Amino acid sequence: MKQKLQNQQQAEPAVSVAGVCKSFGSRVVLDSISLSAAGGQGLCICGANAAGKTTLLKIIAGLLRPSDGRVQICGFDTQKQAHKTKPLIGAVFHKSMVYPQLTVSENLRFFGRLYGVKNRGARIEELLQQAGLAACRYDRAQILSHGMRQRLAIARAMVHGPAVLLADEPFTGLDRDAAESLAAILKSFKKDGGTVVMATHNVNFGLDCCEQVAVLENKKLIFASKVCEIEADEFAKDYILYARAHS
Repeated sequence: MKQKLQNQQQAEPAVSVAGVCKSFGSRVVLDSISLSAAGGQGLCICGANAAGKTTLLKIIAGLLRPSDGRVQICGFDTQKQAHKTKPLIGAVFHKSMVYPQLTVSENLRFFGRLYGVKNRGARIEELLQQAGLAACRYDRAQILSHGMRQRLAIARAMVHGPAVLLADEPFTGLDRDAAESLAAILKSFKKDGGTVVMATHNVNFGLDCCEQVAVLENKKLIFASKVCEIEADEFAKDYILYARAHS
């Protein structure tokens, strides 16, 4: 039986970021950021390099402590109730966290053990099929293409059936076919009730995958909207021009 996501039918937002600030010494990185995303939805966070996107994702993941404000995952505070929020989160950052010397199946089995996943065999088979990795289940991760390694990284992050999937630049370095395959995996995760929060420069795929979009600039949130309320093609063109000007 398909493993159910842990945030089904939650009344509160799956992800709630309220007044989050972050400073490293005297350097302010984030200033009063407030965002939220419901179960079954995606939030695309855009911004030029050094806008604070990765820092915000790490704060949502509970890997960094905010200087002020708070983050809740399915109603639980990431700092005060970390033992409850950490199992609800799957994350993919710049490092895939997969082991190159292990096969695809061995990687998923290893992380399944770490998370104490029940019925690991069935869960791994489900992920192999969902991520399009079944044909290379016995291949070592080190020989996979970048696109296939990215699929494996996403599958690794999903092995325990998290409520929230955080993805930092998931489409970087992927050709169009590989990016579309990855987008399909993220959409399937949302269809099952999961919430995706991604930081990406690939605004076209980001808007395609997500129901909300936000833009960070110079420590602040300068734009936030539902995707259905904007002209996505025009927004993408404007954002690309903006990103080039700030690169």
